[in-house]
Amino acid sequence: MSEYILELESITKIFPGVKALDDVSFKIKKGEIHALVGENGAGKSTLINIISGVFEPTKGQVKVDGRPEKITNPGKAFDLGIGVVHQERNLIDTFNVAENICFMDVSTGKSKLIDKEAMKQKAVKDMERVGLDLDPGQGIEELTSGKKQMLEIARAMCMDSKVLLLDEPTASISLTEADQLLKTVKQLREEGVSIIYISHKLEEIFEIADSITVIRDGKNVGQTLPASSLDKDKLIELMVGRKHVIETYANREFESAPVVLEADEISSKKNTIPKSFYLKKGEILGWYGLVGAGRTEFAREIIGIDPVRKGTLKVKGQEVKIGSYEEAFQKYKICYISENRKEEGLFLQHSITDNIGIIALKEICSRGGFISYKKQDEITEKYKKSLSIKAKDIFVETASLSGGNQQKICIAKGLCVNPEIMIIDEPTVGIDVNTKGEIHSLIYELSNQGISVIVISSDMGELVQLADRIIVFKDHEIKGELENNKDYGSMSTKVMGSILL
Repeated sequence: MSEYILELESITKIFPGVKALDDVSFKIKKGEIHALVGENGAGKSTLINIISGVFEPTKGQVKVDGRPEKITNPGKAFDLGIGVVHQERNLIDTFNVAENICFMDVSTGKSKLIDKEAMKQKAVKDMERVGLDLDPGQGIEELTSGKKQMLEIARAMCMDSKVLLLDEPTASISLTEADQLLKTVKQLREEGVSIIYISHKLEEIFEIADSITVIRDGKNVGQTLPASSLDKDKLIELMVGRKHVIETYANREFESAPVVLEADEISSKKNTIPKSFYLKKGEILGWYGLVGAGRTEFAREIIGIDPVRKGTLKVKGQEVKIGSYEEAFQKYKICYISENRKEEGLFLQHSITDNIGIIALKEICSRGGFISYKKQDEITEKYKKSLSIKAKDIFVETASLSGGNQQKICIAKGLCVNPEIMIIDEPTVGIDVNTKGEIHSLIYELSNQGISVIVISSDMGELVQLADRIIVFKDHEIKGELENNKDYGSMSTKVMGSILL
């Protein structure tokens, strides 16, 4: 038996016109948590897809338990004991908990007659391994993001995975759920499961990882290193190729600035707790809270997706009733950038220019309704350049781009309506530290141009760095409002005080 359960040797992957991976190698031992880190677009997802059988390498070799294996499809990976939990959920909404966990047994038809009672018992056993306590017969629609994530891990365990690949597992779950997930990962390590852990949250990496491999521009950066031999600054330097300085933006004065958006005791059928706030011209207002605190739901009321039942909303001092999102951005110049960019923000199978053009129809259509593709491409090229969207050209499929570049396309779409107010929901979830800095700089520059910005974030450090003022949400209520003094320690104390009121 080999000392290593999984070995990647000189993996190269070439797509038409792009070398995504170039001679990448690393090894993982049994019962080891191996962190794979790098910027968006570094090649991590391509590597995961090769290990899990989605892609075949152009060159190189994968070994499992010391034996060379040709993993030509995900079924082969499952048979070899390789389980994957992707950043995007892969559960089936019409299946109950047990059916989702035992999905492979059901889908491959190992038994023509499914023993539902045995399936439930197996599901309960696998849920116990990951600390999940659910009725195996219940549906999954009402489950939180964290429980759905744990459900996917339970499904991987149902397949007797020896190697578990976790891609950004805590990107969209609450802090409490993230803590539980990390405890589960540590427990699986104790059971001898080997884990490849991908995350942009470096504090998680240092909490759980035994070893770290850094990928930059599709290549190894040095050798795999023990996590104990690195600190956060050194790891960031390896990832981005230079020392990274986190910029905290200066305090600004808005006392004399006009109010551009004001909510007074707003409530809806879904959320009956009234809330009030104001936003001034050119201000960055942070909405802080944990996942499920009600921030996104409140934003949906403001922009007309969920109808307001009580209270008043004013735009530039005038009372308005926004009946749809189209009315919000066309008439009142309020744009919303969803936290769920893959499902709500983008047409992933279409090009960059198609994604931006669909919003810029008024600019690119003639009076007769004919689209000027030349004008559409000119507008797209303008945003590609001004937002530093990293892509070969504007005609590439949006799905092929990194998360950070997809987020920039979402911002470009918002800018197409010449907004006066932008609401950006979780702008840097699943985005590397370097691109995160670029997006922060972009938001700050937009505010300097007079655009008022609401940033919804579960990352307190992000809001302390960026916002002029912070509103704290908990259980669908506004618990406090704080002027931001840009002192992380001081603001953390004040925010926690607001939450505990």
